[in-house]
Amino acid sequence: SNILLFATDEETQQLAEGLGLTTFFDEQNFGKMPKNAARQYADKVFMQMMAAKVYCVQMLSMLGYDVLFQDVDVVWYKNPLPWFHDETNPHYHFDMYFQDDGNHALFYAPYSANTGFYYVRNNADSS
Repeated sequence: SNILLFATDEETQQLAEGLGLTTFFDEQNFGKMPKNAARQYADKVFMQMMAAKVYCVQMLSMLGYDVLFQDVDVVWYKNPLPWFHDETNPHYHFDMYFQDDGNHALFYAPYSANTGFYYVRNNADSS
């Protein structure tokens, strides 16, 4: 399988491995992740979870992999990887693709990228 689950706590790692998934848990980077849910958008807990999403992709990119990251609530009706890997695709030469966040406040300008789904092509510009 090409699926790797980044766990932000040992309980999730054990649960996922019990389901047969390949996991990665790094105590140094993820060991102090909050166990409670964010109380509101952009609070400290929310920001820590968003950072963890970026860290795990950066780790894989540094190892030379292209990465498709998605939250657990994203469902595919069709495998998207052939589209990203198709060199005849007019969008093939982009380094990254992000889901639009919908929040176009100045704080997020000019990109409004959402980390719920994104693809990073490993190359000199994205590593």
